[in-house]
Amino acid sequence: MNPTPMDGTLNQSETGTIDTAIVLASSGVFDLVGGGDNSFVGALTRVGGMTLFQRTVFTLQHAGISQILTLVGREEQPLRSLLDGDHRIHATIRWLPIREFPPSDPQTWATLGTEMKGSCLILGCHMVFSSSLIESLREEGKEGRAVVAVGRPGESGWRANPGVVMRADPHTGGHVPRVVFWDQQSDRLEWFAEGMGLARAADLVVLPARLLGISGAWRNPETSPIRLALEQASAEGVVQTLSASAHGFQDVRGPGGLHKAEQTLFRSLQSVKGTLDGFIDRYVNRRVSKPLSRLFMKLGFSPNTITLLSMLTGLMGAACFTLGSYRWGIMGALLFQLAVIIDCCDGEVARLTFAESRLGQELDLVSDNIVHMAVFVGIAWGTYRQGPVYSGYLPLLLGAIAVVSTGFSLWAVNRVKSLKANALNWRRLRQVYRTRFEFILERVANRDFSVMVLVFACFGVLPWFLWLVAAGTSFFAVMMAWSLYRVFSFHRS
Repeated sequence: MNPTPMDGTLNQSETGTIDTAIVLASSGVFDLVGGGDNSFVGALTRVGGMTLFQRTVFTLQHAGISQILTLVGREEQPLRSLLDGDHRIHATIRWLPIREFPPSDPQTWATLGTEMKGSCLILGCHMVFSSSLIESLREEGKEGRAVVAVGRPGESGWRANPGVVMRADPHTGGHVPRVVFWDQQSDRLEWFAEGMGLARAADLVVLPARLLGISGAWRNPETSPIRLALEQASAEGVVQTLSASAHGFQDVRGPGGLHKAEQTLFRSLQSVKGTLDGFIDRYVNRRVSKPLSRLFMKLGFSPNTITLLSMLTGLMGAACFTLGSYRWGIMGALLFQLAVIIDCCDGEVARLTFAESRLGQELDLVSDNIVHMAVFVGIAWGTYRQGPVYSGYLPLLLGAIAVVSTGFSLWAVNRVKSLKANALNWRRLRQVYRTRFEFILERVANRDFSVMVLVFACFGVLPWFLWLVAAGTSFFAVMMAWSLYRVFSFHRS
């Protein structure tokens, strides 16, 4: 063994990128035997449309982990079948049966330590967390330090965690903690623990490979080798904590853990980059879409299936508008609003189940515009059917302007996306055009105008909406055309 000096300095051989994770599919990191009151929560437990094991693998892969060693028991065949043939899996997955590699056996960890260089990530399979947490752990641990993800004592999962607590060292500002192992758990200890500045340890640990081999000194059969490794790291002054709470972490064990984990996943969608929700989306549509997304995931609907369902609902609403009556106008507006809500679901399901794709994004954009154009046509035809009180053919003309402008805008948006995909050309654009195009793309993704359709329908003035939408889409199309003309004129020059 090559021990680290007691003054906290690090061996150069321990530094480097962390690209290996050891996943304990049948137990926790500090509860290597498994079982107990929370044994029903395991790798095959489904949360947010996926098993916890699938979610763990995809999150690790998304965070840059390229090799995953899985210590697995009787779940091996079901887990293998979940991943077999999944083209989204790029990381190398090795299956290590616990009958040959018992996680409670120190020799298992000593063997694993000899197979890798630098440090590795060790985690259980009974929690949800974001890729940003893994990225932070990799960053903090790449210099050869041991890193433990922690949360406050009162948070969910405290009782389920088998008593591993971190206490900050006041001499280091709380960054290098001492390890305290608290084997008793009770409600009376929570207030005491929080008052002492203690934090619970989550089952996410980064350890230098050399510390996995200290199990030769392992004496107590009830003591986890990982716990011993942390004690050694603490004695050497090379252990630190990282807050898990800020990274969408939720332990699924404990009372109400599954429900809280699902809530955590849905809350994490609000901070995803690239989501351009408007006011109505954020405060109305998303509140209704979340229960629908849960239903769609239980039914096994893919994001593209949900997109097509949204388009079909929107087209049904457009057909209602063509009948021209007040009652059918209300029905059409309600169906259109429902289509917009369902349209929120495809993105939610795609992000929650790691099923995002270029095809899905294109299908979503095209279907949205098809529905919008169909709604414009439906309102125009319904207005025309009401007779000369609305100026004869004028509604058809306004509807045609809206449809043509929307079609041109769809083409122009695809040109902008192609331009943005080329990072060099995008950087060469003047800032004013980049800002303008970002604004345009945000407006395209905004679905708030569906509420306007419903309001106009309720007041029986849908023909007025035609004037508004014809003017708005025309202005948008002209702005797009002028901006693209200036950009491509610049490139030609």
